[in-house]
Amino acid sequence: MRGNGKRVVVIGGGPGGYPAAIRAAQSGLDVVLIDRGGLGGTCLHRGCIPTKLLLKESADYRKAAAFPAAGTGIAYPPADLAGMMRRKEQVLGQLERGTAGLLRKNGVRVIAGTASFLDPSRVLVGETGEIVESPAFIVATGSSPSRLPVEGSDLPGVADSDAALSLERVPRAVAIIGGGVIGLEFAQMFRNLGAEVTIVEMLPRLLASEDGDVSAAIRGALESSGIAVRTGATVERIGKMRGGLGVDFREGGVIRRTDAELVLVAVGRKPSFEGLNPVKAGLNPEKGAIRVNGRMETDIPGIYAVGDAAGGLMLAHKATMEGECAAQNAAGIPTVASYAAIPRVVYTDPEVACVGLTEAEARKRHAHVRVGKFPFSMSGRAILEGAPHGFAKVIAEGETGCVLGVAIVGRQAAQAIGEASLAVRLEATVGDLADLVHPHPTFSEALREAALDADGRAIHMPPAPKSAAVV
Repeated sequence: MRGNGKRVVVIGGGPGGYPAAIRAAQSGLDVVLIDRGGLGGTCLHRGCIPTKLLLKESADYRKAAAFPAAGTGIAYPPADLAGMMRRKEQVLGQLERGTAGLLRKNGVRVIAGTASFLDPSRVLVGETGEIVESPAFIVATGSSPSRLPVEGSDLPGVADSDAALSLERVPRAVAIIGGGVIGLEFAQMFRNLGAEVTIVEMLPRLLASEDGDVSAAIRGALESSGIAVRTGATVERIGKMRGGLGVDFREGGVIRRTDAELVLVAVGRKPSFEGLNPVKAGLNPEKGAIRVNGRMETDIPGIYAVGDAAGGLMLAHKATMEGECAAQNAAGIPTVASYAAIPRVVYTDPEVACVGLTEAEARKRHAHVRVGKFPFSMSGRAILEGAPHGFAKVIAEGETGCVLGVAIVGRQAAQAIGEASLAVRLEATVGDLADLVHPHPTFSEALREAALDADGRAIHMPPAPKSAAVV
């Protein structure tokens, strides 16, 4: 059967592709990795790393600017976005060189170029003319920003998230179309740097795939920082105005307008197969993504697809898990991808981190559900750091107490969600979480308190009022 040979070719060097290449090499395969856009892929060059770096740099600027030299009459200097971009390029370069070194030390041959299928066993590297033959391929070609099909979306001053990562000056005002992860992180970054920011979201709430209390908490935090949020608002057109652009949107049956110097389109991403010619391999991604089974196998024996190319959640760590799964199957080590405990994180301040089922999903699937919740306003660490916004919530099956999901809105939520992911993965109970000793004072104590609440044993919250006795 194809796919169990001694060679595998990985197409794409992002968070799905390069870990797949390393795992395949560790498993004894001869590995060739063909990459067209820079090792590290979207995550390193246009996604996770640059946005988190700019969020961090912009938050530092905001804090510094909040302490002007009182009485001197000297205003704090404007944000140096060009300098932040230079710092970004230095970090990206360092990480890309590190990735190249890892691949080299694992014996992976890297070809810089665009792979195009000639048939299910061969690809042509467009830039070099080399034809690479293999019994197995792993397609990890990533994604590209989705476009907004409205009038004016091609005007100068309208940008997607890729283009926004190359700005060298902070726009006076930014209209962000899309209230998902990308939109929220860019909104906070621009606001930190002093821009007026408006988010226009078509759905009734931000982060609509999470629970309503999560959406409400992050909306409140964003609005308190001065970001305007318009939900249930459909963009009708983008037009030129004196001094900038205007975004017309329909909200509650009324046409409204927000003005901006920059319009950022953040309406999601779509799988990218540019140059790949998948049809010649027998692959048919007409509906967006390449169909795969739990072993990441496509309909064509010996060809696997992972990460954004395979659809589903477009997260770097999900792509890495799938890449390693595909590599092991290509090496003849039967492996099935596990999606039960993939964390979902938004790196705003406060952060949003969730894993497993939402409360709404849990109530649809289970007759009895327990929910425990602990506000950060009662966390000693959150109070001393001036970050009392948000909560930790544990969702569990009602009778067994098995943890089904966790949601955390608060500072360092992304760090605490690792513990929650382990609980979901190992099918731990709220009792297991509650009886685990957490260091004090930490943000992670909120997770234990939420588990205690779900178990009816909360320590740092007053007991719920008892109902009146029936005589």
